Amino acid sequence: NLSDNITRVNASLQDNLVASGLAQEGVEVIRAIRDTNWFNGRVFDSGLSAGVYQVEWNSATPLSSAGSLPLNINNGLYTYSTNSGWTPTKFSRAVTITKINAGELQIVSTVTWPGRGGINKSISAESHLFNWK
Repeated sequence: NLSDNITRVNASLQDNLVASGLAQEGVEVIRAIRDTNWFNGRVFDSGLSAGVYQVEWNSATPLSSAGSLPLNINNGLYTYSTNSGWTPTKFSRAVTITKINAGELQIVSTVTWPGRGGINKSISAESHLFNWK
């Protein structure tokens, strides 16, 4: 019926919006690490080795990606914490860092979640960070 279809479309749009924000956040976390490196007199890509990582909104370094852990939420913050008060979500995020050359990193942040019919959905955000300082 029409009401069920509207509810499904609304839920799908909401999932896409949350996933888009989480994907962009993954890129911004890596950008903040790059900027912190500059502010502290380190080379721009210090601690940003090529690989696949997990990040949280406040990560000072990329976290190991030993599997596709779901993000948990509490008061609008997404993290991997399993402390009391954190609610598991359906979203997981992987941030891939690729070293293009000595002065450029490619960052791809991909958020994945289970979609309708058991088919995983994903959204990615990509950015290139340069050693322009």
